[in-house]
Amino acid sequence: MIFMKKFVILYCLACALFFSTISLAQSEEAIPAPDFTLKSLNGEDVSLNQHRGKYVLVNFWATWCGPCKMEMPALETLYQRFKSRNFSLLAISNDMFGAKIVEPFIKANGLSFPILLDQQLHASNKFGVVSLPTTFMIDPKGNIIGELRGAEDWASPDNLLYFENLLRN
Repeated sequence: MIFMKKFVILYCLACALFFSTISLAQSEEAIPAPDFTLKSLNGEDVSLNQHRGKYVLVNFWATWCGPCKMEMPALETLYQRFKSRNFSLLAISNDMFGAKIVEPFIKANGLSFPILLDQQLHASNKFGVVSLPTTFMIDPKGNIIGELRGAEDWASPDNLLYFENLLRN
């Protein structure tokens, strides 16, 4: 009986931890997203503020991160579906060797969304990223409206419906 109680408690704690890491955390208080400027794969400087006025999905990832690699095709689907709307996607690579590692991965996987390089982890530290992948949703005013730690199927019907409703004009 004691074993069963301990198991139930541990199971509940594990479920709470699991669901707290995959749910989109939303706050009623406006939390401004920290601005950053990073180099893109083609060498351009890109800042978060350049995307003001749009919803921006900021995804922190790395080529060595298995869950990150798994969610990339779904991010491409999301990007292709909503890129012509009031939406931007910025994928920020934490790979320490930069373009030399990231570019072949992007080409091999046919990804077309903007990839930024954060080799020194400047943007990652500003956002408090402690695990990969971590994704933030930024509203057109530049406030963080959601955070997700862990991989997600961005092309699932529920997620596509969420973005459809969010971007409805």
